[in-house]
Amino acid sequence: MSDRPRRPWDPGYRAAHRDKLSYLLHAGQTNSTEMVLTEMAEVGVDRAVLSPIGVYGNDNSYELEGAATYPTKFGVVGWIDYRADDVEQQLAGLLAQGVLGLRIPDLRDDARHERGQFDRVLAACSDLKCTISLSISHPISKRLLAALAHYADLNFVIDHLGTGIAPPVLGNLPPDPFEHLPAVLGLARLKNVHVKLTGAPALSRELFPFRDIWQPIHRILEAFGPSRVMWGSDYTRTSGLYSYWDGTHYLHEITGIDAADLALLYGGTLRRVFGWPSSTLAPTEDRDRRTRNAE
Repeated sequence: MSDRPRRPWDPGYRAAHRDKLSYLLHAGQTNSTEMVLTEMAEVGVDRAVLSPIGVYGNDNSYELEGAATYPTKFGVVGWIDYRADDVEQQLAGLLAQGVLGLRIPDLRDDARHERGQFDRVLAACSDLKCTISLSISHPISKRLLAALAHYADLNFVIDHLGTGIAPPVLGNLPPDPFEHLPAVLGLARLKNVHVKLTGAPALSRELFPFRDIWQPIHRILEAFGPSRVMWGSDYTRTSGLYSYWDGTHYLHEITGIDAADLALLYGGTLRRVFGWPSSTLAPTEDRDRRTRNAE
């Protein structure tokens, strides 16, 4: 992710983000695909989804190169210039390169919806059956809710449990990080909406196995069902809060989640929603290690 002459950052990134809490977290992360593969092998993750974080704007080439080099290991959820005159052609081109879906963080912005800035990209995604990943803020935009309902045949994936807090939140964790969970659970009525448990342990005030987030996760599973919930790590941003192993394996420790549920959470749901060919995505179990961490 370094800003290098060969691969420079988007010219406006620093000016737009340097006063934000997450700026140095994004700016300070440099991870090659080889580094990611090493981490995955250590914890037993077979494949992973790569997605840009914005330092290169809407350029997906970094992630696409990684997926092309290691096609059995990586898929890509890309970004797009949703205001471009040729957004339909751009999307078709990305899908032709094997991109699994789009991530459009701005979809939570009510004013952009009011200006109709998402109309064409949403219609194109609907036509081409391209899943959209997004974050939400609270209160949830009324126009976003209307879009989720209108495009009932289009799959949407809510990142970071929909809490409105993206990890890491060290020093900034509110008294109740799940304050807005009821609003998220209300989205379960929309059958095309799914939830990703991205970086969930960052919302915990405890060490592994993060028991204080078990009850909210159970509520999400009860509302959406395991077939509409998927695990996500965000490990490049949470490594200072807990290990990648801990962030990968804590779901095994939560009482009441059986093997069939885990199979969906660790890959089954993701493969179906993003149309990714079948593979073993579940982390391999290391019961001795999990026992030591639980003590």
